[in-house]
Amino acid sequence: MSGARFKITGVGLWMSGTASAEAWAGGDIASEEAVKPKGHGLDKRNKRRASQHARALADVYHEALTQAGADPETVATVFGSSLGEAGTMIKLLEQIHREKTSPSPMAFAMSVHNAASGLVSIGGKNRGFTTSIAADYDTPAMALAEGFGLAERFKVPVIVAVADEDAPRDLVPDNELFDAVAAAVCIEAMDSETQPLAVVEGPLPLSVGKATLAGAETDELHGRSPATGMLDLVDAVQRGKRGVLRLDRGRGRGWCVELLDA
Repeated sequence: MSGARFKITGVGLWMSGTASAEAWAGGDIASEEAVKPKGHGLDKRNKRRASQHARALADVYHEALTQAGADPETVATVFGSSLGEAGTMIKLLEQIHREKTSPSPMAFAMSVHNAASGLVSIGGKNRGFTTSIAADYDTPAMALAEGFGLAERFKVPVIVAVADEDAPRDLVPDNELFDAVAAAVCIEAMDSETQPLAVVEGPLPLSVGKATLAGAETDELHGRSPATGMLDLVDAVQRGKRGVLRLDRGRGRGWCVELLDA
């Protein structure tokens, strides 16, 4: 493969039963305390407003940020999600069309796709660039591509956090349902002074480099999530894997990254 190279300097992970990337690496994948995300880094007011989806993104963002030692006030952020706040949006539509009631402005504000981006930015008093990305099963790859561009352009650490909540049954067919997954990496330009966990190159199409690495071991419902490609990257970094990793488990267009020695 022949793409731009960047450092991975921090990782984060949340899924039901697993509270962090550290817990995942240690095999702690059945914690009763990790049934719901905590919303680390959010102030009290916005934590009360945040959905489970937004709290999960805040958790993985905060873990990756902390491990990398990045400045929460200046770091750039990319938040990726295929469906975003779909559960909240469906409830609002039910209020409007079935119950014939007007939804609250606050509920609407928390239904938009970039709600987590705003909450996390406020919680960290962040003045850096932030954006939200949605690209179906290619969301992990496109969020990384955006993050690579920001790291190269602004020469600051970039937290790329990707998550999807449990698939809403009113929106997703039964044979495609998935469980919530959230994962994040902190990426930096190669000339930064931070010690990397790994070096990553890409993302590039599958035709450029054949995938040589398998994804993380998950159950079927977690494995179907559009965010699982980012989980696979976090898992590969933690296990010291080297090779080409596909970021969509066969459901997207085949975007890959290559993990190299630090």
